[in-house]
Amino acid sequence: MLDFGSKAALSKIFSMTCEPPPHRPRDPAAPAPAWVLLEPQAYLADVRNATTAEAFSSAGHTVQVSVCVSDPLDVSYLCVHCPGVPEANCGRPSIVCSEKDFLVLSVLFMPALRGREYFVYKAGPVPSLRLLPGPYPRVLTSSDLGLLPRDDGDHFVLAVLCYLPAPWDFALHVFSSRTWAWSRKVPQVEVSSNVRAQMPSIQAYKVIQFGEGTLGWVDLWRGILFCNVLDEMPVARFITLPKVMAGNMDNAKSSAWPLRNVAYRNGMIKFVEIEKHERPDVDKRLDDDLDTLYESHCLMNPKEIGWRAMTWYKMTSWDHWSKGYMAYDKEISVDYPSHSKLLPDLTLGDNYVRELTLKDLLASHPVLSLSCDCDDIVYLLCKSKFCNIKTWMIAVDLKKKMLVDLAPFSLKGYFTSAHPSGLSKYLNITPAMEGSSGGH
Repeated sequence: MLDFGSKAALSKIFSMTCEPPPHRPRDPAAPAPAWVLLEPQAYLADVRNATTAEAFSSAGHTVQVSVCVSDPLDVSYLCVHCPGVPEANCGRPSIVCSEKDFLVLSVLFMPALRGREYFVYKAGPVPSLRLLPGPYPRVLTSSDLGLLPRDDGDHFVLAVLCYLPAPWDFALHVFSSRTWAWSRKVPQVEVSSNVRAQMPSIQAYKVIQFGEGTLGWVDLWRGILFCNVLDEMPVARFITLPKVMAGNMDNAKSSAWPLRNVAYRNGMIKFVEIEKHERPDVDKRLDDDLDTLYESHCLMNPKEIGWRAMTWYKMTSWDHWSKGYMAYDKEISVDYPSHSKLLPDLTLGDNYVRELTLKDLLASHPVLSLSCDCDDIVYLLCKSKFCNIKTWMIAVDLKKKMLVDLAPFSLKGYFTSAHPSGLSKYLNITPAMEGSSGGH
């Protein structure tokens, strides 16, 4: 799978001067995409367009936020500019959460300038940006903070899950845009004795919205803790995720992002896992079946590593998961006529070129589509087995076992999975202004 643990990779990820990637202009006649793949970290750059909004930090500094939209497979991203604040005093901003037309953004000012602050961006014909008031219950991250837009379209609720010392004890800190203040609740946790015995606690990776006031904190290795955060006395329950696939057992103590993901849409929870596995050698014969041994039989053959993707789904009311679809890399068909321009040649040496196929790629960081008509499509970040500098984003239909789309992808400044977001539906995208720069 892809390796993001090197010092070189981390230096790019957390570089404060990391510049935005090239932004391809969209078709002026095309409608805004129904959803986008949103990069979890923003860039420090002075970019102005029809999505730009401004607010003041607690110290009185201007914070300017703009959205640069691209259709999937390209990744959309935010640009943040703080005029008058040296880049050395402003860490790279990050997206905490996004639901419908709201987005929460974290901006890190160095300690002398009040530290980390949070802003709420609202998309629309006239976009807005507001500073969230403190004191914050903790450092707010995408693994802890959930966002609930209210039915009137103007208000929202934020909920932060805080871990208490005792196992399976939590506190909820809830922010309401109506009162513009924080409150605290302690949910009653109803978790079975079997779950408590096998899982001392959970460590959330992301928060998903179930609707009707319910948020779910997702531990991608274990399960989902969910409750209605609008209730005066919330009751938290737990949904276990499918068991870790055999080929991923050795990775169960590391980050789950490269291997697993969860999404919720239209009353259904969808789960996907990518497993790296050793392909069986169909030509291999046991030595006791041979009468003669040649040198090739006496040497160890190199292992051929492949991968497969599998989905599961369930309604929140079900007591079980139902299997969706599974596809091995070598099973995924490629429509060569339509993808001839997308499938690049893979160079193995100075004078040796071979055609790229999916079995020549290692896949990771699965993302489930948000489109209603694309239930079985999974987006994957891929790396060539033979060329470390080449990476791609691909879309695979697991039901049909076919490649839907493929595009070269740069890992510069990139760390975790891109998050699917419906923010693009609400943005005022003016093609003539999209991505225009005001200078660095």
